[in-house]
Amino acid sequence: MADHIGNRTTSRSSAALWAVVLVALSTGCRDSGSVPAVPAGQTGENADKGAQNATVAARIRFQDVAVDSGVAWTQQNGEEAGLFTILESFGAGCAIDDYDGDGRPDLLFAGGGQFAEGPRILPRPMELFRQVGHWKFEPVAEQAGLRPVRHYHHGMWMADLDEDGFADLLITGWGGLQLFHNQGDGTFVDVSDSSGLSDSLWSLAAGWGDFNQDQVLDLFVGHYVDWSLTNNPVCTDTRRNLRNICDPTVFQGLPCTVYLGNGDGTFREASAELGMQEIGKTLGVIVTDLNGDQRPDVYVANDTLPNQLYVSQPSGPYRDMALEDGVALGELGTADGSMGVDVGDLDGDGQLDIWVANYENQSFAFYRNRGHDMFHHASHAFGVSAVGAEAVGFGTILCDVDGDGRQDIFCANGHVWSPTIPMERRQFPYLFWNEGGTRLKNLAPQLGGYFAQRHLGRGAAAGDLDGNGTPDLVVTHTNEPVAVLRNETKIPHWLAVRLVGRASPRSAIGARVDLFANGRQQVGIVKGGGSYLSTSDRELLFGLGTEARVERLVVHWPSGQRTELTDLPAGQRLLLVEEPAAEPGRAATGTEPD
Repeated sequence: MADHIGNRTTSRSSAALWAVVLVALSTGCRDSGSVPAVPAGQTGENADKGAQNATVAARIRFQDVAVDSGVAWTQQNGEEAGLFTILESFGAGCAIDDYDGDGRPDLLFAGGGQFAEGPRILPRPMELFRQVGHWKFEPVAEQAGLRPVRHYHHGMWMADLDEDGFADLLITGWGGLQLFHNQGDGTFVDVSDSSGLSDSLWSLAAGWGDFNQDQVLDLFVGHYVDWSLTNNPVCTDTRRNLRNICDPTVFQGLPCTVYLGNGDGTFREASAELGMQEIGKTLGVIVTDLNGDQRPDVYVANDTLPNQLYVSQPSGPYRDMALEDGVALGELGTADGSMGVDVGDLDGDGQLDIWVANYENQSFAFYRNRGHDMFHHASHAFGVSAVGAEAVGFGTILCDVDGDGRQDIFCANGHVWSPTIPMERRQFPYLFWNEGGTRLKNLAPQLGGYFAQRHLGRGAAAGDLDGNGTPDLVVTHTNEPVAVLRNETKIPHWLAVRLVGRASPRSAIGARVDLFANGRQQVGIVKGGGSYLSTSDRELLFGLGTEARVERLVVHWPSGQRTELTDLPAGQRLLLVEEPAAEPGRAATGTEPD
Protein backbone atom coordinates (compact mmCIF):
# COMPACT_ATOMS: atom_id res chain seq x y z
CA MET A 1 0.00 0.00 0.00
CA ALA A 2 1.38 3.43 -0.86
CA ASP A 3 0.76 7.04 0.24
CA HIS A 4 0.33 9.52 -2.61
CA ILE A 5 1.49 13.05 -1.80
CA GLY A 6 1.29 15.43 -4.72
CA ASN A 7 3.61 13.97 -7.34
CA ARG A 8 5.56 11.86 -4.81
CA THR A 9 4.93 8.23 -3.83
CA THR A 10 6.56 6.25 -1.01
CA SER A 11 6.09 2.68 0.11
CA ARG A 12 5.23 2.16 3.77
CA SER A 13 6.98 -1.21 3.76
CA SER A 14 10.23 0.04 2.25
CA ALA A 15 13.06 1.71 4.15
CA ALA A 16 12.03 5.17 2.98
CA LEU A 17 14.35 7.98 4.02
CA TRP A 18 11.43 10.22 4.94
CA ALA A 19 7.75 9.79 5.59
CA VAL A 20 4.65 11.91 5.11
CA VAL A 21 1.27 11.24 6.72
CA LEU A 22 -1.89 13.04 5.58
CA VAL A 23 -5.17 13.22 7.51
CA ALA A 24 -8.08 15.00 5.87
CA LEU A 25 -10.36 16.97 8.19
CA SER A 26 -13.49 18.98 7.60
CA THR A 27 -13.51 22.58 8.74
CA GLY A 28 -16.77 22.50 10.68
CA CYS A 29 -16.94 26.29 11.10
CA ARG A 30 -20.19 28.13 11.42
CA ASP A 31 -21.42 30.79 9.00
CA SER A 32 -19.97 34.27 9.27
CA GLY A 33 -23.30 35.98 9.83
CA SER A 34 -24.31 39.50 8.93
CA VAL A 35 -21.96 42.44 8.47
CA PRO A 36 -22.36 45.41 10.83
CA ALA A 37 -23.17 48.76 9.29
CA VAL A 38 -20.57 51.52 9.04
CA PRO A 39 -20.62 53.58 12.27
CA ALA A 40 -22.49 56.87 12.02
CA GLY A 41 -20.42 59.90 11.14
CA GLN A 42 -17.94 58.09 8.88
CA THR A 43 -17.91 59.32 5.30
CA GLY A 44 -15.67 59.10 2.26
CA GLU A 45 -12.33 57.35 2.70
CA ASN A 46 -12.87 56.89 6.44
CA ALA A 47 -16.23 55.27 5.77
CA ASP A 48 -14.64 52.88 3.27
CA LYS A 49 -11.99 51.91 5.79
CA GLY A 50 -14.59 51.54 8.51
CA ALA A 51 -16.71 49.31 6.28
CA GLN A 52 -13.71 47.16 5.43
CA ASN A 53 -12.77 46.77 9.09
CA ALA A 54 -16.36 45.91 9.98
CA THR A 55 -16.49 43.31 7.22
CA VAL A 56 -13.30 41.65 8.38
CA ALA A 57 -14.32 41.80 12.03
CA ALA A 58 -17.67 40.21 11.20
CA ARG A 59 -16.03 37.06 9.86
CA ILE A 60 -13.46 36.70 12.68
CA ARG A 61 -15.13 34.85 15.54
CA PHE A 62 -13.70 33.68 18.86
CA GLN A 63 -15.68 32.13 21.70
CA ASP A 64 -14.34 31.55 25.22
CA VAL A 65 -15.23 27.91 25.90
CA ALA A 66 -13.06 27.32 28.97
CA VAL A 67 -15.94 26.66 31.37
CA ASP A 68 -17.94 24.49 28.95
CA SER A 69 -14.80 22.51 28.09
CA GLY A 70 -13.96 21.70 31.70
CA VAL A 71 -10.90 23.95 31.84
CA ALA A 72 -11.33 25.62 35.23
CA TRP A 73 -8.06 27.12 36.41
CA THR A 74 -6.95 30.37 38.02
CA GLN A 75 -3.32 31.33 38.44
CA GLN A 76 -2.55 33.34 41.56
CA ASN A 77 0.29 35.66 42.54
CA GLY A 78 -0.05 35.94 46.33
CA GLU A 79 -0.70 39.68 46.42
CA GLU A 80 -3.28 39.19 49.17
CA ALA A 81 -0.34 38.95 51.63
CA GLY A 82 0.25 42.69 51.14
CA LEU A 83 4.02 42.41 50.67
CA PHE A 84 4.08 44.50 47.45
CA THR A 85 6.78 42.36 45.82
CA ILE A 86 7.86 42.71 42.20
CA LEU A 87 7.55 38.91 42.07
CA GLU A 88 3.78 39.36 41.99
CA SER A 89 3.88 41.37 38.75
CA PHE A 90 4.57 38.77 36.12
CA GLY A 91 1.99 36.03 36.37
CA ALA A 92 2.26 32.56 34.90
CA GLY A 93 2.00 30.92 31.51
CA CYS A 94 0.66 27.87 29.71
CA ALA A 95 1.51 25.29 27.07
CA ILE A 96 -0.31 23.42 24.31
CA ASP A 97 1.04 19.96 23.55
CA ASP A 98 -0.22 16.44 22.88
CA TYR A 99 1.68 15.07 25.87
CA ASP A 100 0.27 11.51 25.63
CA GLY A 101 0.43 11.10 21.86
CA ASP A 102 -3.28 10.39 21.32
CA GLY A 103 -3.60 12.97 18.55
CA ARG A 104 -5.45 15.56 20.65
CA PRO A 105 -3.62 18.66 21.97
CA ASP A 106 -3.68 19.03 25.76
CA LEU A 107 -3.31 22.11 27.98
CA LEU A 108 -0.81 22.79 30.76
CA PHE A 109 -0.99 25.73 33.16
CA ALA A 110 1.54 27.06 35.65
CA GLY A 111 0.08 27.90 39.04
CA GLY A 112 2.12 30.87 40.25
CA GLY A 113 2.72 31.11 44.01
CA GLN A 114 1.85 32.60 47.37
CA PHE A 115 3.39 33.94 50.57
CA ALA A 116 3.15 32.35 54.00
CA GLU A 117 4.10 33.44 57.52
CA GLY A 118 7.74 34.24 57.94
CA PRO A 119 7.37 35.48 55.29
CA ARG A 120 8.08 32.53 53.02
CA ILE A 121 7.63 32.08 49.28
CA LEU A 122 5.58 29.01 48.40
CA PRO A 123 4.53 27.50 45.06
CA ARG A 124 1.01 26.79 44.00
CA PRO A 125 0.34 23.58 42.05
CA MET A 126 0.27 23.48 38.25
CA GLU A 127 -2.45 21.73 36.25
CA LEU A 128 -2.61 19.53 33.16
CA PHE A 129 -5.90 19.26 31.28
CA ARG A 130 -6.05 16.19 29.05
CA GLN A 131 -8.33 16.46 26.04
CA VAL A 132 -10.67 13.48 26.23
CA GLY A 133 -13.07 14.42 23.43
CA HIS A 134 -14.18 17.24 21.17
CA TRP A 135 -13.69 20.36 23.33
CA LYS A 136 -13.76 18.28 26.51
CA PHE A 137 -10.86 18.31 28.97
CA GLU A 138 -10.22 16.77 32.38
CA PRO A 139 -7.58 17.68 35.02
CA VAL A 140 -4.93 14.96 35.38
CA ALA A 141 -1.82 16.65 36.82
CA GLU A 142 -1.87 14.51 39.96
CA GLN A 143 -2.15 11.23 38.04
CA ALA A 144 0.44 12.41 35.51
CA GLY A 145 3.10 12.98 38.20
CA LEU A 146 3.25 16.78 37.85
CA ARG A 147 3.10 17.37 41.60
CA PRO A 148 4.66 18.77 43.64
CA VAL A 149 5.98 21.95 42.10
CA ARG A 150 9.10 23.17 43.91
CA HIS A 151 9.13 26.91 43.28
CA TYR A 152 6.96 29.98 42.77
CA HIS A 153 6.80 29.41 39.04
CA HIS A 154 6.04 31.29 35.85
CA GLY A 155 6.97 29.67 32.53
CA MET A 156 6.05 26.40 30.78
CA TRP A 157 8.64 25.38 28.16
CA MET A 158 8.15 22.09 26.32
CA ALA A 159 10.41 20.15 23.96
CA ASP A 160 11.36 16.52 23.30
CA LEU A 161 14.73 16.29 25.04
CA ASP A 162 15.40 12.57 24.72
CA GLU A 163 14.06 12.07 21.16
CA ASP A 164 11.38 9.59 22.23
CA GLY A 165 8.47 11.40 20.58
CA PHE A 166 7.03 12.87 23.79
CA ALA A 167 7.61 16.46 24.88
CA ASP A 168 9.26 17.07 28.26
CA LEU A 169 8.46 20.05 30.47
CA LEU A 170 10.72 22.74 31.93
CA ILE A 171 9.26 25.14 34.51
CA THR A 172 10.95 28.48 35.22
CA GLY A 173 10.46 30.49 38.38
CA TRP A 174 11.89 32.16 41.46
CA GLY A 175 14.31 29.81 43.19
CA GLY A 176 15.32 27.56 40.32
CA LEU A 177 14.33 25.38 37.39
CA GLN A 178 12.27 22.20 37.49
CA LEU A 179 12.46 19.59 34.75
CA PHE A 180 9.86 16.85 34.23
CA HIS A 181 10.66 13.94 31.91
CA ASN A 182 7.71 12.64 29.87
CA GLN A 183 7.82 8.84 30.18
CA GLY A 184 5.50 8.27 27.21
CA ASP A 185 2.87 6.41 29.23
CA GLY A 186 0.86 9.46 30.27
CA THR A 187 3.10 10.27 33.23
CA PHE A 188 6.06 12.53 34.02
CA VAL A 189 8.90 12.13 36.50
CA ASP A 190 10.85 14.96 38.14
CA VAL A 191 14.47 14.73 36.96
CA SER A 192 15.59 18.17 38.17
CA ASP A 193 18.22 16.87 40.60
CA SER A 194 19.93 14.61 38.06
CA SER A 195 19.65 16.95 35.05
CA GLY A 196 22.53 19.30 35.85
CA LEU A 197 20.22 22.33 35.60
CA SER A 198 21.60 23.85 38.78
CA ASP A 199 20.27 27.34 38.08
CA SER A 200 18.93 29.08 41.22
CA LEU A 201 18.45 32.63 39.90
CA TRP A 202 15.03 34.14 39.19
CA SER A 203 14.06 32.96 35.71
CA LEU A 204 10.96 33.65 33.63
CA ALA A 205 11.79 33.16 29.95
CA ALA A 206 13.65 30.26 28.34
CA GLY A 207 14.15 28.77 24.89
CA TRP A 208 15.26 25.41 23.52
CA GLY A 209 17.60 25.10 20.51
CA ASP A 210 20.62 23.19 19.22
CA PHE A 211 23.29 25.84 19.78
CA ASN A 212 26.37 23.69 19.11
CA GLN A 213 24.74 21.67 16.29
CA ASP A 214 25.34 18.24 17.75
CA GLN A 215 21.70 17.16 17.16
CA VAL A 216 20.93 17.50 20.87
CA LEU A 217 18.69 20.23 22.27
CA ASP A 218 20.31 22.89 24.47
CA LEU A 219 18.71 25.45 26.76
CA PHE A 220 18.90 29.25 27.01
CA VAL A 221 17.62 30.63 30.34
CA GLY A 222 16.98 34.35 30.75
CA HIS A 223 17.06 35.84 34.25
CA TYR A 224 15.30 38.88 35.61
CA VAL A 225 16.60 40.85 38.65
CA ASP A 226 18.21 40.26 42.05
CA TRP A 227 14.99 40.68 44.05
CA SER A 228 14.42 38.67 47.23
CA LEU A 229 12.35 38.99 50.40
CA THR A 230 15.39 40.59 52.03
CA ASN A 231 15.79 42.96 49.08
CA ASN A 232 12.21 44.20 48.91
CA PRO A 233 12.37 47.98 49.44
CA VAL A 234 9.37 50.17 50.16
CA CYS A 235 8.28 52.12 47.09
CA THR A 236 5.48 54.69 46.94
CA ASP A 237 3.02 55.73 44.25
CA THR A 238 3.56 59.47 44.53
CA ARG A 239 0.29 60.24 42.74
CA ARG A 240 -1.76 58.69 45.53
CA ASN A 241 0.79 58.52 48.34
CA LEU A 242 0.25 54.77 48.56
CA ARG A 243 2.76 51.95 48.79
CA ASN A 244 3.25 50.20 45.48
CA ILE A 245 5.40 47.56 43.84
CA CYS A 246 8.89 48.82 43.01
CA ASP A 247 9.71 49.20 39.34
CA PRO A 248 12.59 47.18 37.79
CA THR A 249 15.04 50.10 37.76
CA VAL A 250 15.36 49.67 41.55
CA PHE A 251 17.04 46.27 41.08
CA GLN A 252 20.15 44.93 39.35
CA GLY A 253 19.78 42.74 36.28
CA LEU A 254 21.17 39.22 36.05
CA PRO A 255 23.19 37.33 33.41
CA CYS A 256 21.61 34.67 31.24
CA THR A 257 22.72 31.04 31.44
CA VAL A 258 23.14 28.54 28.60
CA TYR A 259 23.17 24.80 29.12
CA LEU A 260 24.41 22.33 26.48
CA GLY A 261 22.64 18.99 26.32
CA ASN A 262 24.83 15.92 26.79
CA GLY A 263 22.44 13.64 24.91
CA ASP A 264 21.55 11.55 27.96
CA GLY A 265 19.06 13.88 29.62
CA THR A 266 21.73 15.87 31.45
CA PHE A 267 23.19 19.30 30.79
CA ARG A 268 26.37 21.28 31.40
CA GLU A 269 26.65 25.05 31.82
CA ALA A 270 28.39 26.69 28.83
CA SER A 271 27.45 30.40 28.86
CA ALA A 272 31.01 31.71 28.52
CA GLU A 273 31.91 29.07 25.96
CA LEU A 274 29.05 30.16 23.70
CA GLY A 275 29.47 33.89 24.36
CA MET A 276 25.98 34.36 25.81
CA GLN A 277 26.36 35.72 29.34
CA GLU A 278 25.41 39.39 29.22
CA ILE A 279 23.42 41.09 31.95
CA GLY A 280 19.71 41.45 31.23
CA LYS A 281 16.29 41.79 32.81
CA THR A 282 14.77 39.15 30.63
CA LEU A 283 11.05 38.58 30.21
CA GLY A 284 10.98 37.13 26.69
CA VAL A 285 13.20 34.74 24.71
CA ILE A 286 12.76 33.26 21.24
CA VAL A 287 15.09 30.84 19.46
CA THR A 288 15.02 30.31 15.70
CA ASP A 289 17.12 30.79 12.57
CA LEU A 290 16.64 34.47 11.73
CA ASN A 291 19.19 34.81 8.93
CA GLY A 292 18.89 31.49 7.09
CA ASP A 293 22.31 30.06 7.95
CA GLN A 294 20.84 26.88 9.53
CA ARG A 295 22.10 27.97 12.96
CA PRO A 296 19.75 29.05 15.75
CA ASP A 297 19.78 32.70 16.83
CA VAL A 298 18.43 33.97 20.17
CA TYR A 299 16.41 37.16 20.58
CA VAL A 300 16.09 38.38 24.17
CA ALA A 301 13.42 40.87 25.29
CA ASN A 302 14.63 42.83 28.32
CA ASP A 303 12.76 45.08 30.72
CA THR A 304 14.25 48.65 30.77
CA LEU A 305 17.54 47.39 29.26
CA PRO A 306 18.44 47.09 25.56
CA ASN A 307 17.22 43.89 23.97
CA GLN A 308 19.80 41.39 22.76
CA LEU A 309 20.17 39.36 19.58
CA TYR A 310 22.71 36.56 19.88
CA VAL A 311 23.74 35.60 16.34
CA SER A 312 25.70 32.44 15.67
CA GLN A 313 29.09 32.97 14.06
CA PRO A 314 30.69 30.67 11.45
CA SER A 315 33.54 30.17 13.89
CA GLY A 316 33.81 31.15 17.52
CA PRO A 317 31.11 32.00 20.07
CA TYR A 318 27.82 33.82 19.58
CA ARG A 319 27.80 37.61 19.37
CA ASP A 320 25.18 40.14 20.45
CA MET A 321 24.24 41.97 17.24
CA ALA A 322 21.07 43.68 18.46
CA LEU A 323 22.39 47.24 18.36
CA GLU A 324 24.09 46.82 14.99
CA ASP A 325 21.06 45.09 13.47
CA GLY A 326 18.59 47.69 14.80
CA VAL A 327 16.57 45.54 17.24
CA ALA A 328 17.99 46.64 20.61
CA LEU A 329 16.02 49.85 21.23
CA GLY A 330 12.55 51.29 20.82
CA GLU A 331 11.10 53.82 18.43
CA LEU A 332 12.70 56.76 20.31
CA GLY A 333 16.13 55.18 20.53
CA THR A 334 15.82 54.20 24.20
CA ALA A 335 15.40 50.85 25.91
CA ASP A 336 11.77 49.70 26.19
CA GLY A 337 10.09 47.62 28.83
CA SER A 338 9.83 44.50 26.65
CA MET A 339 7.87 41.40 27.60
CA GLY A 340 6.35 39.11 24.96
CA VAL A 341 8.09 38.32 21.67
CA ASP A 342 7.41 36.44 18.44
CA VAL A 343 8.96 36.08 15.00
CA GLY A 344 7.37 35.72 11.57
CA ASP A 345 6.99 37.22 8.10
CA LEU A 346 4.53 40.06 8.65
CA ASP A 347 5.03 41.94 5.38
CA GLY A 348 5.12 38.93 3.06
CA ASP A 349 8.61 39.47 1.68
CA GLY A 350 9.93 36.06 2.73
CA GLN A 351 12.12 37.46 5.52
CA LEU A 352 11.56 36.98 9.24
CA ASP A 353 10.49 40.03 11.23
CA ILE A 354 10.59 40.47 15.02
CA TRP A 355 7.56 41.52 17.07
CA VAL A 356 7.80 42.69 20.71
CA ALA A 357 5.03 43.60 23.18
CA ASN A 358 6.15 46.56 25.29
CA TYR A 359 5.23 48.65 28.33
CA GLU A 360 2.81 51.60 28.42
CA ASN A 361 3.80 54.82 26.65
CA GLN A 362 5.97 52.73 24.32
CA SER A 363 4.82 51.50 20.95
CA PHE A 364 4.73 47.75 20.50
CA ALA A 365 7.72 47.07 18.28
CA PHE A 366 7.55 45.72 14.72
CA TYR A 367 11.19 45.29 13.65
CA ARG A 368 10.90 44.84 9.90
CA ASN A 369 13.62 42.70 8.34
CA ARG A 370 15.18 44.59 5.42
CA GLY A 371 17.73 41.88 4.63
CA HIS A 372 21.48 41.74 5.12
CA ASP A 373 21.01 41.47 8.92
CA MET A 374 19.33 44.88 9.12
CA PHE A 375 15.97 45.69 10.72
CA HIS A 376 13.86 48.84 10.75
CA HIS A 377 11.44 49.89 13.50
CA ALA A 378 8.27 50.03 11.40
CA SER A 379 5.51 50.25 14.03
CA HIS A 380 4.43 53.77 13.08
CA ALA A 381 4.46 53.10 9.35
CA PHE A 382 2.36 49.93 9.75
CA GLY A 383 -0.24 51.54 12.02
CA VAL A 384 0.78 49.80 15.24
CA SER A 385 1.31 53.08 17.07
CA ALA A 386 -2.24 54.14 16.23
CA VAL A 387 -3.67 51.98 19.03
CA GLY A 388 -2.24 54.38 21.61
CA ALA A 389 0.18 53.73 24.42
CA GLU A 390 -1.96 52.67 27.38
CA ALA A 391 -1.49 48.91 27.13
CA VAL A 392 1.17 46.83 28.87
CA GLY A 393 1.68 43.86 26.56
CA PHE A 394 2.62 40.34 27.60
CA GLY A 395 1.66 37.15 25.76
CA THR A 396 1.76 37.76 22.01
CA ILE A 397 1.40 35.40 19.07
CA LEU A 398 1.72 35.66 15.30
CA CYS A 399 -0.88 33.45 13.63
CA ASP A 400 -3.26 33.66 10.67
CA VAL A 401 -6.58 33.86 12.51
CA ASP A 402 -8.76 34.29 9.40
CA GLY A 403 -6.92 32.04 6.96
CA ASP A 404 -6.14 34.69 4.35
CA GLY A 405 -2.47 33.72 4.13
CA ARG A 406 -1.11 36.57 6.26
CA GLN A 407 -0.04 36.44 9.88
CA ASP A 408 -2.11 38.43 12.34
CA ILE A 409 -1.11 39.26 15.93
CA PHE A 410 -2.79 38.55 19.26
CA CYS A 411 -1.67 40.43 22.38
CA ALA A 412 -2.71 39.76 25.97
CA ASN A 413 -2.50 43.01 27.94
CA GLY A 414 -2.60 43.95 31.61
CA HIS A 415 -0.84 46.39 33.90
CA VAL A 416 1.60 45.42 36.65
CA TRP A 417 1.27 48.19 39.24
CA SER A 418 -1.47 49.60 41.52
CA PRO A 419 -2.52 46.44 43.37
CA THR A 420 -4.68 48.66 45.60
CA ILE A 421 -6.77 49.77 42.61
CA PRO A 422 -7.29 46.52 40.63
CA MET A 423 -9.55 47.91 37.90
CA GLU A 424 -6.73 50.08 36.63
CA ARG A 425 -4.68 46.97 35.88
CA ARG A 426 -7.19 45.19 33.68
CA GLN A 427 -6.85 46.06 30.01
CA PHE A 428 -8.38 45.11 26.68
CA PRO A 429 -6.52 42.58 24.49
CA TYR A 430 -5.41 43.41 20.94
CA LEU A 431 -5.97 41.53 17.71
CA PHE A 432 -4.00 43.14 14.90
CA TRP A 433 -5.38 42.08 11.52
CA ASN A 434 -2.77 42.06 8.76
CA GLU A 435 -4.03 44.10 5.83
CA GLY A 436 -2.09 42.94 2.79
CA GLY A 437 1.27 43.01 4.53
CA THR A 438 1.17 46.82 4.67
CA ARG A 439 -0.94 47.70 7.74
CA LEU A 440 -1.73 46.14 11.10
CA LYS A 441 -5.21 47.11 12.35
CA ASN A 442 -6.47 46.39 15.86
CA LEU A 443 -9.92 44.89 15.33
CA ALA A 444 -10.41 43.78 18.93
CA PRO A 445 -12.93 46.55 19.79
CA GLN A 446 -15.22 45.23 17.04
CA LEU A 447 -15.01 41.53 17.89
CA GLY A 448 -17.04 41.51 21.11
CA GLY A 449 -17.01 38.68 23.63
CA TYR A 450 -13.63 38.14 25.27
CA PHE A 451 -12.13 41.04 23.32
CA ALA A 452 -14.69 43.49 24.68
CA GLN A 453 -13.71 42.75 28.29
CA ARG A 454 -10.78 43.93 30.39
CA HIS A 455 -8.35 41.31 31.68
CA LEU A 456 -5.11 41.07 33.61
CA GLY A 457 -3.55 39.26 30.67
CA ARG A 458 -0.24 37.41 30.88
CA GLY A 459 0.62 34.18 29.02
CA ALA A 460 -0.71 33.14 25.61
CA ALA A 461 -0.32 30.07 23.39
CA ALA A 462 -1.83 29.01 20.06
CA GLY A 463 -2.74 25.67 18.54
CA ASP A 464 -5.46 23.93 16.54
CA LEU A 465 -7.30 22.33 19.46
CA ASP A 466 -10.14 20.83 17.42
CA GLY A 467 -8.30 19.97 14.20
CA ASN A 468 -10.32 22.20 11.88
CA GLY A 469 -7.38 24.17 10.46
CA THR A 470 -7.84 27.35 12.52
CA PRO A 471 -5.54 28.54 15.34
CA ASP A 472 -7.27 28.58 18.72
CA LEU A 473 -5.87 30.67 21.59
CA VAL A 474 -5.26 29.91 25.26
CA VAL A 475 -4.71 32.93 27.52
CA THR A 476 -3.72 33.13 31.18
CA HIS A 477 -4.58 35.93 33.58
CA THR A 478 -3.44 36.84 37.08
CA ASN A 479 -6.06 36.07 39.75
CA GLU A 480 -8.64 35.50 37.01
CA PRO A 481 -9.73 32.25 35.28
CA VAL A 482 -7.88 31.27 32.12
CA ALA A 483 -9.53 31.68 28.71
CA VAL A 484 -9.76 29.05 25.97
CA LEU A 485 -10.69 30.92 22.80
CA ARG A 486 -12.17 28.66 20.16
CA ASN A 487 -11.62 30.11 16.69
CA GLU A 488 -14.94 29.89 14.88
CA THR A 489 -13.82 31.84 11.83
CA LYS A 490 -14.81 30.22 8.56
CA ILE A 491 -11.60 29.38 6.69
CA PRO A 492 -12.14 27.90 3.19
CA HIS A 493 -8.78 26.18 2.74
CA TRP A 494 -5.72 25.46 4.89
CA LEU A 495 -2.72 23.19 5.25
CA ALA A 496 -1.07 21.96 8.48
CA VAL A 497 2.55 20.79 8.72
CA ARG A 498 4.29 19.03 11.59
CA LEU A 499 8.04 18.38 11.38
CA VAL A 500 10.03 15.58 12.98
CA GLY A 501 13.80 15.86 12.81
CA ARG A 502 16.24 12.97 12.48
CA ALA A 503 19.48 14.58 11.35
CA SER A 504 18.20 17.57 13.34
CA PRO A 505 16.79 17.36 16.89
CA ARG A 506 13.38 15.69 16.82
CA SER A 507 11.58 18.93 17.83
CA ALA A 508 13.01 20.56 14.64
CA ILE A 509 13.42 23.94 16.38
CA GLY A 510 14.92 26.35 13.86
CA ALA A 511 13.34 24.67 10.82
CA ARG A 512 11.68 26.85 8.18
CA VAL A 513 8.85 25.96 5.80
CA ASP A 514 8.23 28.01 2.64
CA LEU A 515 4.79 27.51 1.10
CA PHE A 516 3.92 28.77 -2.39
CA ALA A 517 0.31 29.05 -3.51
CA ASN A 518 -1.52 31.35 -5.91
CA GLY A 519 1.69 33.26 -6.69
CA ARG A 520 2.34 34.10 -3.01
CA GLN A 521 4.89 32.87 -0.49
CA GLN A 522 4.19 32.10 3.16
CA VAL A 523 6.81 31.32 5.79
CA GLY A 524 6.36 29.09 8.82
CA ILE A 525 9.07 28.51 11.43
CA VAL A 526 9.53 26.17 14.37
CA LYS A 527 10.54 28.19 17.43
CA GLY A 528 11.94 27.64 20.88
CA GLY A 529 10.49 29.94 23.54
CA GLY A 530 8.40 32.85 22.27
CA SER A 531 5.21 34.61 23.38
CA TYR A 532 5.37 35.12 27.16
CA LEU A 533 5.93 32.28 29.64
CA SER A 534 4.17 29.92 27.21
CA THR A 535 4.72 27.22 24.58
CA SER A 536 2.49 27.04 21.53
CA ASP A 537 1.82 23.87 19.59
CA ARG A 538 4.68 23.37 17.10
CA GLU A 539 2.38 22.36 14.25
CA LEU A 540 2.52 25.00 11.51
CA LEU A 541 -0.84 26.22 10.18
CA PHE A 542 -1.10 27.89 6.78
CA GLY A 543 -4.29 29.66 5.68
CA LEU A 544 -4.85 29.39 1.93
CA GLY A 545 -7.95 31.54 1.46
CA THR A 546 -9.81 30.34 -1.63
CA GLU A 547 -6.80 28.45 -3.01
CA ALA A 548 -7.49 24.69 -2.96
CA ARG A 549 -3.94 23.51 -3.77
CA VAL A 550 -0.37 24.30 -2.78
CA GLU A 551 2.02 24.62 -5.68
CA ARG A 552 5.19 23.92 -3.71
CA LEU A 553 6.30 23.32 -0.13
CA VAL A 554 9.98 23.54 0.85
CA VAL A 555 11.36 22.55 4.25
CA HIS A 556 14.76 23.87 5.33
CA TRP A 557 15.91 21.65 8.21
CA PRO A 558 18.36 22.83 10.91
CA SER A 559 20.77 20.15 9.69
CA GLY A 560 21.00 21.88 6.30
CA GLN A 561 18.90 19.28 4.54
CA ARG A 562 16.07 20.32 2.25
CA THR A 563 12.76 18.62 1.48
CA GLU A 564 10.50 19.73 -1.36
CA LEU A 565 6.94 18.64 -2.21
CA THR A 566 4.72 19.86 -5.04
CA ASP A 567 1.03 19.94 -5.95
CA LEU A 568 -0.52 19.35 -2.54
CA PRO A 569 -4.28 19.45 -1.91
CA ALA A 570 -5.56 21.75 0.83
CA GLY A 571 -7.39 20.56 3.94
CA GLN A 572 -4.64 18.14 4.94
CA ARG A 573 -2.32 17.56 7.90
CA LEU A 574 1.21 16.64 6.85
CA LEU A 575 3.72 14.87 9.06
CA LEU A 576 7.16 15.33 7.51
CA VAL A 577 10.00 13.22 8.87
CA GLU A 578 13.53 14.31 8.00
CA GLU A 579 16.01 11.95 6.44
CA PRO A 580 18.61 10.60 8.86
CA ALA A 581 22.12 12.00 8.60
CA ALA A 582 23.73 11.22 5.24
CA GLU A 583 26.35 8.55 4.95
CA PRO A 584 29.91 9.80 4.30
CA GLY A 585 30.30 10.95 0.72
CA ARG A 586 26.56 11.02 0.05
CA ALA A 587 24.45 14.17 0.05
CA ALA A 588 21.07 14.25 1.77
CA THR A 589 18.58 16.48 -0.05
CA GLY A 590 15.18 15.30 1.11
CA THR A 591 14.52 13.30 -2.09
CA GLU A 592 14.47 9.53 -2.58
CA PRO A 593 17.29 7.68 -4.36
CA ASP A 594 16.61 6.48 -7.90
